[in-house]
Amino acid sequence: MDLQLRGKVALVTAASKGLGKATARQFAREGAKVAICARSQLIDKTAAKIASETGTEVLSLRADVTSQADIERVINATVEKFGGLDILVTNAGGPPSGTFDDIDLATWEASINLTLLSTVRLVKTALPHLRIVAACTAKTTAFPYLAPTVFAVAISFDKWT
Repeated sequence: MDLQLRGKVALVTAASKGLGKATARQFAREGAKVAICARSQLIDKTAAKIASETGTEVLSLRADVTSQADIERVINATVEKFGGLDILVTNAGGPPSGTFDDIDLATWEASINLTLLSTVRLVKTALPHLRIVAACTAKTTAFPYLAPTVFAVAISFDKWT
């Protein structure tokens, strides 16, 4: 499938494993230049594996997306390395699973910071670069804590044209 991503620059957060890793791998398979970040030490191994599987250069960065300084560093490094930014995927984990009653307020606040506010910070910081190319962002978040038996994945796409 040709998604016309050859030469595009994609940044995928929380990409050391799971949905973020799979998303980054697919962008690379489609010919995009890929930057990935995560808090995990696995990020460098993930980048090397994606690069060897696809023949695409992958920039890997250790970063915590709850930190504005880390967000700025990741976006700036991506733009410096690849000359711009076309696609931003604001993937992030979530709190531990459990019932509503099981999750304390501190965990809720940390979750909001990770899943919502990190997206706001990432988009706000990346937006000047994305507007240059009228690009898009994808938000992926897992919400396993909303109900004991419900695991929902919310994905929203916004396009600036």
